[in-house]
Amino acid sequence: MNDSTVHEPALHVEKNFAPDRKRFQAQALPFTPTLYLNAEGTIIAMTPLARRMLEYRADEHVPPSFFSQIHGKNLYQVMCDLADMARGRKDRASWLVRMRTGRGRWRWYQATVRNALNTPRSAVMVTLAEI
Repeated sequence: MNDSTVHEPALHVEKNFAPDRKRFQAQALPFTPTLYLNAEGTIIAMTPLARRMLEYRADEHVPPSFFSQIHGKNLYQVMCDLADMARGRKDRASWLVRMRTGRGRWRWYQATVRNALNTPRSAVMVTLAEI
């Protein structure tokens, strides 16, 4: 192998619904459980660790609406914060939230949310931690 054929390892992000979302592959850390949402709350990408943490198999469909996975008692705050982010009024949020997993169970997560809609990433990044 000569020096011109050395390839950097690519970071892998599960693309969820849009084939033009390759920009997330190079920007996400593979060991960070992160969901990427558009301004409407649609999941546009997720890291493999987020998929595993939410108990979805690699071949399993993930519902596109982030809101459909949030427990009703947590939904109001999540929707208000994401609406503020879409309007550019809020940069960060943190939630203790119940989310439905791929197995249909409700589990608690600490979500750290960062508004990157006005950056080249063009997404709201939701990083999860299990409680």
